[in-house]
Amino acid sequence: MRLVTATVLLIALGLGGCVTIQPWERGRLAQPDMQFGGAEELAAAEAHATEVREGSAGGFDAAGGGCGCN
Repeated sequence: MRLVTATVLLIALGLGGCVTIQPWERGRLAQPDMQFGGAEELAAAEAHATEVREGSAGGFDAAGGGCGCN
């Protein structure tokens, strides 16, 4: 009985995330602030926070470990 209840609950939770987007709502969802990783200012602030926390700067685009190998 518990297994059936848990299964029905999981299915109900999964279906709750399915929605139909109306045409007039698509404009809002297409804006840059609704995109994953679309805010450059936020990415710069997160990079700055990482540099402060880690005590390092840069090195995000370079390959290799400093030993001469790539």
